[in-house]
Amino acid sequence: MAVAALDDARRRIASASSEAALVAAAASAHDAVQKVVDARVGAAAVAAAWSAVARAALTTAARLVDPRGGWYASGSIGRGDALPGSDLETLVVHSPDVTSESALAQAVHVHELLGCCGFRADDNGAVASRVRFNRTAQEWAVGIGGWAADPSADRGVVMIGLLADALPLGTWPDLRDQAGIAVRAQPPSLAAMLQDATFARAHIPSRLRALTSGDVRVDIKHAAVDPVVRIARWAALSCGSDTLPTADRIAAAAGTRYLDPDDARVLAKCHAIGSSIRWRARAARWDPASSDGHVDEHVELSDLPPQDRTALRSIGRELAGVRRKLDYLASTSTFSTW
Repeated sequence: MAVAALDDARRRIASASSEAALVAAAASAHDAVQKVVDARVGAAAVAAAWSAVARAALTTAARLVDPRGGWYASGSIGRGDALPGSDLETLVVHSPDVTSESALAQAVHVHELLGCCGFRADDNGAVASRVRFNRTAQEWAVGIGGWAADPSADRGVVMIGLLADALPLGTWPDLRDQAGIAVRAQPPSLAAMLQDATFARAHIPSRLRALTSGDVRVDIKHAAVDPVVRIARWAALSCGSDTLPTADRIAAAAGTRYLDPDDARVLAKCHAIGSSIRWRARAARWDPASSDGHVDEHVELSDLPPQDRTALRSIGRELAGVRRKLDYLASTSTFSTW
C-alpha cells in the first residue's frame, strides 16, 4: 500500500534522537508524498497518514526542545484531516514555574525546527510561539470561560474552534473537553459558532457567472471543504461528541436535533468529494523541492476535469441549501437547549 511509505517515515520521525535525525526523517516523509501521488491514493487515506506524520514531527520536536511543555496539535492536523502541504496550528500548556518568555522561546525553537522539517506554521499565526496560544492551565481555563461567555470578544469564536480541534500530544489537560463543557453551558457561544459556520467566505462560480464575469478561480478549501468542517465542529460541540475527524463528527451528530440525517448525508458527501478534488488538484501541483510545502488553494476551473467542475458546483448549491436551513432553524426553537 502506498501510504506504507508515509507510515515508515512516521516511525522514523517518532524515533529520532536528535534534531538532525528528525530533519532527515521528515525529508523522507516529504519524498514519500510523491509515491502517494503516483499511486493515486484517496484523500481520506492520505489525510489520516499525513496527519499522523505531522503529529509525530511535532511530538518529536517538542520532546527534543521543550520536554516540559504540554503541546497540542490543532486545525486539520489535530482533526486528522490534513493533506500534504497543510500548515500546522499549535497550542501549549506551560508550567506555572516556567516564565512566559522562556515558554515562548522554547516554542519558537520548536517551530523553527519544524520549519526545517518542511512543516509550515499556520499562516494566520495560530501557533504556540505567540503568547495567545501559550498559557498555563489556569490561564487557559480563565480564557475558555471568557470566550464561552462572550464569543464576540477577544476572537472568542476562533479560540473556541481551535480548542475544539486541539489534540494533546501526551498526558496533558483536556482543553477540548473544557471548551465543550463551557460552550454548552453558554447559549450565545453555540449560536455564535453556528453563525460563523454558515457565513459564506468563498463561492464556487456558476457557469453563467464564469461566462459573463470571467470569475473562474475557486478556493477549493474555503468554498467546498471548510464550510463542512465548521458545521461539523459546531454540531459535534452542540451534541457533546468528543470525536475529531470531520466525517466522524457528522456521523456523531446525524439524527440529533442539530443535524438531521438528510443534511448529514449531504455534508458527508460534500466533504468526501470536495476533499478528493482538493487532493487531486494539490497532487497535480505537488513540488517535492518546495522548502515549506506551501500550496496555493486557488485553482482555475478550466484546469479541472469537467466532472470535477460539475461536482464543485453541485457542492456549492447543496452547501448553500444546508446553510439556509440551519440559519432558519437557529431562528426557531429547534436548537432549544441553547
